[in-house]
Amino acid sequence: MAFSRIRTFFLLIALIVLIVIFFNVFQRLPFLNRGFISSEKIIVIDSGHGGKDSGTISVNNHYEKDINLEIGKKLYKKLKSMGYKVILTRETDEFLDNNHRADIANENKAEIFISIHGNAMENNNNINGIQVLYYPNREGTNSTLAQMILDEMVKDTGALDKGIVDREDLIVLNQTKMPAIIIEYGFLSNEDEEKLLLTNSYQNKVVGSIAEGLKKYFSLNS
Repeated sequence: MAFSRIRTFFLLIALIVLIVIFFNVFQRLPFLNRGFISSEKIIVIDSGHGGKDSGTISVNNHYEKDINLEIGKKLYKKLKSMGYKVILTRETDEFLDNNHRADIANENKAEIFISIHGNAMENNNNINGIQVLYYPNREGTNSTLAQMILDEMVKDTGALDKGIVDREDLIVLNQTKMPAIIIEYGFLSNEDEEKLLLTNSYQNKVVGSIAEGLKKYFSLNS
């Protein structure tokens, strides 16, 4: 009688083990996982500078920090309307340490980090165009993201293509753990470009092109 109980016990244990193995193997099959793949993409938008740090001052005395924030908030609304989860590093005119900006992205496990900035060239107010900076040592994902965003921005705005540039020395790029770029949306030292960047219509073009670039990037890297 005792032997029968022991045998039944071990048979139950063996059955449980087989069931566990069965589910561990089959739950890895692609057709079983399709319904469990999240489509949520977390994007951190960082409006550069802020507070005591004005950034560059345009030819007509507008602060870069303010334009960055306007574009950042518009981009936030645009991406939210497309179904993305979006986090802003700042929503007001406040100073943030660059390490803290990177920490926000890392702690929220963002998939993309985008920092919004204006450009400037001292003693040359003829330089204009869009440029995207990226950190070079992440298996090509950063340069791919930078190029796709730049291509869409140039196409939609008609601005001059100033190319993508690798930068290892910038904290928001080298301290973030996900694909990260800095978008230099135009030269505030160029009066014509400054005038455009102060208008809602042009800012909306900038925002729409960034959103389209992200959409294409995610479609290739889903």
